[in-house]
Amino acid sequence: MKITFFFAALSSLDFFTFFHAYLQYPLPDIENAKFIEDCVRAHNTFRSKVNPPASNMFRMSWDAALAKTAKAWAKKCKFNHNTYLEIPGKMHPTFPLVGENIWTGTARIFSVDAALRSWFNEASSYDCSTNTCNDKCGHYTQVVWAESYKVGCAVHFCNTVENFPGLFKAAHFICNYGPVGNYPRKPYKEGQPCSRCSNEKCVDKLC
Repeated sequence: MKITFFFAALSSLDFFTFFHAYLQYPLPDIENAKFIEDCVRAHNTFRSKVNPPASNMFRMSWDAALAKTAKAWAKKCKFNHNTYLEIPGKMHPTFPLVGENIWTGTARIFSVDAALRSWFNEASSYDCSTNTCNDKCGHYTQVVWAESYKVGCAVHFCNTVENFPGLFKAAHFICNYGPVGNYPRKPYKEGQPCSRCSNEKCVDKLC
């Protein structure tokens, strides 16, 4: 396996170029209040828009531990899922397994809403009646997985991204979810919004 020690190999000019690009495209940290609000709001907005409607869709809220996990993996600048995803107890102190979505694109155009919309738009490839996809739709099904009620996201500036050739000055955006979704069944139960919520307050079609 080839291992590249990136910072050790940087010349002073390379480092200046990287640092200048980092300052040119500032990205929010996981403790940024607006970033947190945007991530939670966007997820809940799209979860409330599923068609057919969901009878058991939980409202998502922020989880700092999931965000820390997302940040740690995003900083590696790899266009791959976290290698610990399938190892119980490795990703979160409470959830044995967690889900993960990744969006990578040019840093200058990054927004939480745009990233979430790209995931949600995979709904066009998903057939709810047969629970099948005619193209990729795993990002969509995780976003609208009814029982996933916690989310934590992070975005990191990457000069380049491993396994994403031709992309430079990138925003590497990752969201982790608890509990994990994308089991071999439908992401939610169809029906009157909130009709399967047990003693939960229904707001914007979410439990």
